[in-house]
Amino acid sequence: MVSFSRNEIISSTNIVRQFSAVLKSLADRTRQKVAVIRNNEMEAVLLPVDEYERLVEAAEQCERAEIAATVAERESAPESAYIPFADILAAEGIGEDEL
Repeated sequence: MVSFSRNEIISSTNIVRQFSAVLKSLADRTRQKVAVIRNNEMEAVLLPVDEYERLVEAAEQCERAEIAATVAERESAPESAYIPFADILAAEGIGEDEL
């Protein structure tokens, strides 16, 4: 779990009151992230845009790696492991004429 320093945890009420200052602190890297707390529960995390973009790119790279691993695994599968398309359609109750 991610940890937050004391200055990175802000109530939703204070976020509303200090929104401009919080955004500035994220932009100038005074804060790396901000946890927004409502009713003593963490509701959201605010990040600088470049950090968010980095996280999204990392998630996309992980997804591409998983897809590549699945493709490699399937390429090495013997033909006996293949399932005919007609069998898949039949299992789903779809007739070939419905395509």
